[in-house]
Amino acid sequence: MRKTGILAILLLVIVSFGIAGGCNNNSGNNGGGDPPLDGSEGFDLELAIELGELSLVAYEQRLQCISGGKGAITVPSPYKLEEVIFEEVSSLLNDTCADDDGVIPIAFIATEGDNIYVAFRGTANVSDDLSDIAAIQGPYSFVPNGGNVSLGFLDVYGFDDTDPIESTILTKLDELTMTGNFKNLYITGHSLGAALAFLAFPDFSQSVGMIDSVTMYNFAGPAAGDSQFVSTYEGEQSLNRISFRIVNTNDLVPMLPPLGLDCLLFSYKHVDGEVTITFGTPLPALPDFAADDCDLLTIGEQLTTYGINNTDDILEDHSMCTYFSTLCNMGSDPGTCSQRAIGCDDGNANP
Repeated sequence: MRKTGILAILLLVIVSFGIAGGCNNNSGNNGGGDPPLDGSEGFDLELAIELGELSLVAYEQRLQCISGGKGAITVPSPYKLEEVIFEEVSSLLNDTCADDDGVIPIAFIATEGDNIYVAFRGTANVSDDLSDIAAIQGPYSFVPNGGNVSLGFLDVYGFDDTDPIESTILTKLDELTMTGNFKNLYITGHSLGAALAFLAFPDFSQSVGMIDSVTMYNFAGPAAGDSQFVSTYEGEQSLNRISFRIVNTNDLVPMLPPLGLDCLLFSYKHVDGEVTITFGTPLPALPDFAADDCDLLTIGEQLTTYGINNTDDILEDHSMCTYFSTLCNMGSDPGTCSQRAIGCDDGNANP
């Protein structure tokens, strides 16, 4: 196995395929209903709840397609489903849509009023490109001076014609915005979906015309790129280009890939806009990866051991269902809000 192999597989398991999964039946505990912690200026809790619901819908669409085919995919009222974006996968390794053994939903576009929503799903598939889902970085070329981002996330986002997720979304967004009926674009996702939302924000901010605002709220997102990517990303933010990342203080995934290292094609920073909530079980401190002198094999081994030793708590602390229930408990109507937790109370192990 190449030097990055162990690290790539661990990050694949924890982030891309969510060893925490998208949903479980945890009720969540936000420490008595306190408001979000640091970084919440301008943060809209009710909007976060709405986008959290759509992140759950993105997970549910996978199950709908597996059981009933593409025609079974829905969004809840009052949203209108405009397009489902599919990821090409191998049916030998993955669950696929009942009527198409080569694809599974990875994102969707919906509208409501003058708003457009793009929600990315954290995937649960062992794709053909397993070896390419890695933390080693490649150029983010969708905008000038984009820096470098994870090749794994970039591969899913679609940086070539064989997997044109990004171009498919932009084509539909252009079609919708050209009608003149829409003013606001919202982007969201959980875990891997959050990473894809990071990649989408500067891309959509520059590429989508005839729109007043672009707003991104994501959940449990890992770091996506290097300092140049972060600089370019944050340069897009303004009064009508807004970005928040919602993080459980006990969640491992937003701490990955290991932050602050200055290694060749492995250097990760987080964008700003962090809003913290707290639920679950505190995890032990991560190893001091800086002491490993960019030896990615050693870092991977340490992360693998850490993950194995703390699997149950990692599962609890990363669940999108518990993110959603925690936010609901902070909101104006927790009882009604909890009824919107799609896929969280039906026993599904939604990834």
